[in-house]
Amino acid sequence: MTPSRPWRHPQKLLLVLAALFLLALAQEVFRPQVELTRKEKKVVAWVSGEEGSLFYADYGDLLVGELESLSSERVQVGGRAFFWDPGSVVEKGLGVGERVEVAYNPDWEKEGLPYLMRLRRAGAGKGERYLRLVLFDPRGVEVRLGEEVEARGPLAVVERGGVEELYLSGGEAQYLEEEGRLELRPAPGKVAVVQGQVRVEGQRLRYQNDTGEALLAGPLEVRREGEKPLTGKAGSLRYLLDEDRLWLLGGVELTQEGRTTKAERALLREKEGYAYLYGGVESRDEKGLVRGERVRYALKSGEVVVLGQVRGEFRGD
Repeated sequence: MTPSRPWRHPQKLLLVLAALFLLALAQEVFRPQVELTRKEKKVVAWVSGEEGSLFYADYGDLLVGELESLSSERVQVGGRAFFWDPGSVVEKGLGVGERVEVAYNPDWEKEGLPYLMRLRRAGAGKGERYLRLVLFDPRGVEVRLGEEVEARGPLAVVERGGVEELYLSGGEAQYLEEEGRLELRPAPGKVAVVQGQVRVEGQRLRYQNDTGEALLAGPLEVRREGEKPLTGKAGSLRYLLDEDRLWLLGGVELTQEGRTTKAERALLREKEGYAYLYGGVESRDEKGLVRGERVRYALKSGEVVVLGQVRGEFRGD
């Protein structure tokens, strides 16, 4: 495992390495982790600590100014230019003239330009420094969202400095010893969110600690093992930490024991054994079709109970 090693603070690095060594002696495998706290709930991410896993921390300076240009390899903000690569986190939809915040590493330059670590719209608050924590594990970085939900993916990036966010995706991270820097290669796919026996696989997950919201981008595949296995799909997943609510959104489709049920969105209540489906719900099997605007779906059996605006079409024997 590669330990945490900030580029610009060798004294802190020695302290971190010493702490890791002592902890490693105290237990068979040391599993470094990152923790975000929101109100009384926690979001925790960790790696296995086994061969091939990586835990890395690096710091950046912050700059707030007007976005003057943004191309595929170069950014200019407030009269200063920066280079960026696929490992840089760049907020979508930014336009020239917007007020933005740049996090950059002045110690890594390319053609005289410092490295852009993150670019986002400037918010009301501003941190003094930017901290990026990278967790990579071929077996999967594990993330716990509160008490009920877990997520797993090969690569996690946690940001601190003004805002706190966690990104979980496919891809790789590698420390280049000769160059003294970390190379990030994030990629979509291989991200799973689990609540009880329900497993949802998607492209990438973003958790924002200021709102307590996690979004898993689709297309999604849904599975639940059991005596009557369930399969399904959806456009995206939204988990609200404060309310402990997990939603499937956009083109939800659940198939089980010959019955296919479609809806605009679904609220999963795995502990109760149900999903609550909303918006143009249609449930069809060999006996006919049931429609409604609000339906309770039994996750173990696939049985449906229409709670609002029931309509149906049934075949005779």
